[in-house]
Amino acid sequence: MKTIYKKSILLGGLILLMHVAFSQQRVVTIQGIIPGQPLVYDQIFNAINADATNRLTNKNVVYELKRGQVYLETSTINSADFDLYIRSEAGTGTMPIIFHTLNSAGASANMITARQNFTLENIEIDGKHSNGTLGNRILNMYGKNYRCTFKGCRITNDRGGALAVQVDGVKLYYIDCIMGNLGHQISIGGNGRAVDLRNTGTVDTVVIQNCTLYNMTDRVFRNMAPIINYFKMDHNTIVNIQGYHGCVQLGKTKKAIITNNIFADPLTFGDRFPARWRTEQMQPDKAFAVITHDSLSKALPVASVEMRNNNIYFDKKFVDFFNQTPPNDSIGMVRPINNAIIGFLGASLPQAYYAEELVFKNASPWMALYNYLTYWITHPKASVFPNNFSELYPYEWDVSYSTASKSYKAGDNGYPVGDLNAWPALKTQWAQGIIQKNAPIGAPKEFGFVMETSYPNPFVNQTEISYTVTKAQKMEVSVYNIIGQRVNTLVNTFQEEGNYRVTWDGSDYTGKSSNKGMYLINLSGLNGKIGAKLFKN
Repeated sequence: MKTIYKKSILLGGLILLMHVAFSQQRVVTIQGIIPGQPLVYDQIFNAINADATNRLTNKNVVYELKRGQVYLETSTINSADFDLYIRSEAGTGTMPIIFHTLNSAGASANMITARQNFTLENIEIDGKHSNGTLGNRILNMYGKNYRCTFKGCRITNDRGGALAVQVDGVKLYYIDCIMGNLGHQISIGGNGRAVDLRNTGTVDTVVIQNCTLYNMTDRVFRNMAPIINYFKMDHNTIVNIQGYHGCVQLGKTKKAIITNNIFADPLTFGDRFPARWRTEQMQPDKAFAVITHDSLSKALPVASVEMRNNNIYFDKKFVDFFNQTPPNDSIGMVRPINNAIIGFLGASLPQAYYAEELVFKNASPWMALYNYLTYWITHPKASVFPNNFSELYPYEWDVSYSTASKSYKAGDNGYPVGDLNAWPALKTQWAQGIIQKNAPIGAPKEFGFVMETSYPNPFVNQTEISYTVTKAQKMEVSVYNIIGQRVNTLVNTFQEEGNYRVTWDGSDYTGKSSNKGMYLINLSGLNGKIGAKLFKN
């Protein structure tokens, strides 16, 4: 009996070891081409298909692309039964670029149809074809109740939208991305979006943070029918949006947080289109606004909107144009927010937005928008791809602006509004939860503690949070998810002055590993609290 018992334990241990071995992450490196080499098509598609046998025993795989190399894709990558994770190799150098290319029949297929978790990291995707046409919604999320994460990516030249969410329950994260040149510069219609929600039920989460979003012929965010449980748009720079249907269309959103963003020339057509272009404005208030919300839905009896520190402005030339009334046309200045959001904000309305005209260091000029009232940036790549690789990578934007402006310290905790990637040193401090000088709330020395670092960040297995207590007091270090739920408490005790470190292994109260994504480390004491963002990969 004891022998059988021992053999059972041994067998169980072997099975456990085999499971651990099989579940360890595999890295599959995919070779692209270097400009000047013979053309090869569908490198990613073919490599993922060739890996199907290995996925039978271990689906925990990341497909890694080489920096400085080009990938030409004509076929649809369909991740029906595995998490699709495509990233750039580590290190410095130009990100790998994927060109969406016409197939041998001259037709355009979707590039990715993800049916489980979908992650793109430090990848560039260009949807412009060799004949000058654009792909249409080449990235599609079909993974119901799964997660979709874009981190550090560049996505340009898609006629419909940079991403189409086609199913319910999705958790969507855009972090540190650049997206632009979306839509069609000639035809009038609803195309040209960064996020396109096309499902009919409920989207769980949408987070767009530290992104630069530019040159779109329609709107940045489209939500017509679905209910969104949680929406957060923080520290983004939005530039040159023509706006047939608005700029950010929240639709039926239960909780929306819109903070520390720049909206520069967000609706350049103004309040001018006839009713047929308002059909996608679902809220009863049909007048255009930069940000809209539908609060009068029976499906949404309770909702809330939190807004502060948003710079929403038009360059003066547009202001003058909107004040004119040419014959047979009525052009008016677009309102920053619609009446529903005004009602939600109540007494906090004065903190929701302001207007300060900025000059970015390197961005598309507003003059072209004014001259044509439709704008399409001339992308400095080869005029006919793939015959010429002389100019391969997209226009380098720099949305930093004068440090003497109000906006430079107008964000939460004294940080600049807009995409903080324009200020790399400040971005690092912001990620650590450090409060800037002259911030609107108390400085760390008044709290009696200071957040130092969280390293590594992002992390996979564990991260170490360092902080200093300068005045003895009861300290608490807790972890929250992006919808404000407490995940774990790491410290809850009285601490003397000194330097402290605490490790979080990514688990919740029960010891279960938490999901990948963004979390908030909350350091609190007697006189205040500091939050620091963490990203679990």
